[in-house]
Amino acid sequence: MPQASANMPQAPVNRARARGSRTAELVAVSRARHLLRHDRPYVLEDPYAIHFVGNRWRRVLDSLVLDALFAKVLVRRLMPITTQHLTRARFAEDCLEEAARNGVTQYVILGSGFDTFACRRPDLGLTVFEVDLAATVDLKRERLANAGMACPDSLRFVPFDFEKDELGTKLLAAGFDSGKVSFFNWMGVTYYLTRGAILDSLDRLAAVGAPGSEVVFDYLIADACVPPEDRALFASMMAFVEKRGEPMISRFDPAEAGTVLNPRGVWEVVRNESPAEHRRRYLGERTDVPPLAPITWSLHLRRRKP
Repeated sequence: MPQASANMPQAPVNRARARGSRTAELVAVSRARHLLRHDRPYVLEDPYAIHFVGNRWRRVLDSLVLDALFAKVLVRRLMPITTQHLTRARFAEDCLEEAARNGVTQYVILGSGFDTFACRRPDLGLTVFEVDLAATVDLKRERLANAGMACPDSLRFVPFDFEKDELGTKLLAAGFDSGKVSFFNWMGVTYYLTRGAILDSLDRLAAVGAPGSEVVFDYLIADACVPPEDRALFASMMAFVEKRGEPMISRFDPAEAGTVLNPRGVWEVVRNESPAEHRRRYLGERTDVPPLAPITWSLHLRRRKP
């Protein structure tokens, strides 16, 4: 992947490279808390997420008093983000199941964090490649060991830096077959990358994935597209992640995303879905989960065949 020149603007420093992703842990907290605090049917049922929650978060989840303090006082305005963690994962896995029925056998999770799909869905018979920063991969291995959980035979870890490494080389070294149609899950990542890194990564996915391969990812909407009633939430979220050393730096207009993120027309747009669509499909009229934050859209692309 090309390096930035001295004259190019530099992305803010992301401390996750050194000590593992704190936002990945927050996703695990959201999934674990969903099973502990909300009603069935679950938006996403992840019984393994609790094993990837650190000791401080475990104490919060184990205490109704501390949990209420966390949810209703400390981060009350940010709770809709926890619902986004659930709906975006459900969307990605719904798209994946459809692809698996059509013959996909390789599943690549880019920015995998503490994802547990390989443990939850062995029934689909997929080889799963988890791609993330080396520090996050190491932390996941540590927490798997602490929980006494063995890595599924179908799982391959791929330490990777989106701003520096070459994706195809890393995947092929891990046993990926570029001749097979594959499915790429890139949820929860693009907003932490520069626009150049996003476009470069999509080009590399097109190069390493056989024609017909698919990718799903979410993207942060441009400031001007944030509904007035959600601007305070948007600002709080941006400040929250930046304070934790993982700033969000790329945003897009949903009306233009299918074109701006596909400048060479390599991909066809399968879906470009709004939070409102996810709210209708996955939440309906339920009130036990926080309302879904309308600040990220989900894009589903398929690599065009020659």
